[in-house]
Amino acid sequence: MPEADIFATSSETELLAFYGSLFAIAAADGSVDIEELNLLFKTISLDKFSDSAKTQIQSYTTRPPILNDCLQTLSHSQESLRLGMMYFLINIAWVNNTLHLKESEAIAAAQKILAISDKQVQAMQEFVEKLKQIRAAGTNQNQASKSLNSAISLLKKAGIPLALIDPKNTTNLTETNIKYSDETFWIKLKTFAVTAGKEVVEKALILYYTAQNPNVPAWAKAVVVGALSYFISPVDTIPDILVGIGFTDDLGVLLAAIATVSVYINAETKAQAKQKTNDLFGK
Repeated sequence: MPEADIFATSSETELLAFYGSLFAIAAADGSVDIEELNLLFKTISLDKFSDSAKTQIQSYTTRPPILNDCLQTLSHSQESLRLGMMYFLINIAWVNNTLHLKESEAIAAAQKILAISDKQVQAMQEFVEKLKQIRAAGTNQNQASKSLNSAISLLKKAGIPLALIDPKNTTNLTETNIKYSDETFWIKLKTFAVTAGKEVVEKALILYYTAQNPNVPAWAKAVVVGALSYFISPVDTIPDILVGIGFTDDLGVLLAAIATVSVYINAETKAQAKQKTNDLFGK
């Protein structure tokens, strides 16, 4: 099995199918909720895609592809990618603590198409459940670490390398269940504006002011809130600052959301965002 993570070793076609599958299972119960959007945004990185591929992924937000079509594309991919696909499907299906019948059927179909064993699926499900229990218990750092190691051992015994299939660490235990609000948005923006840079800040403000528009439909606001919830997450800012690469993931998420709701972004919103950005940075 290769050492590089699944996102670094997969082709663009495979990654399109991978991300398409995530949107498809998120919509399997008839709608995509905020928790599912948050996990989707944490998983997706658009910076290495071609422009046409970016456009295709962005379209999945409102028009998810057919799950089986995407999975068939991955049916002969390397084992690590197929395991990662199964892992994220289970994560998204369970992210809101309920499993709809359609989601259950989708997981069963995915297991068959991707040739994932019962033992591996069971280990993934137990791992996800274990993480939920750890977060709900609110244990201290030492206890959480021990519990996490126990949970990871479930995956190892089933031949599932977590670091390989989840390189972005979307299941990080330090994540807090921050709910998006105007207050948390402005705190993040004012605290990390300089680090994030003018482009990221302006894009975030465009989305923020778009959400304030009463004429924007609920589905578009859900996309915006999902992107801004990702933006305010403290987990994502820490590694960006430490490695000095900027808020590149945040920018990709914001750009994807802007493209998805672009029809509802007017000139007044853009001007308002630009003016506020200038106020924060100085002309």
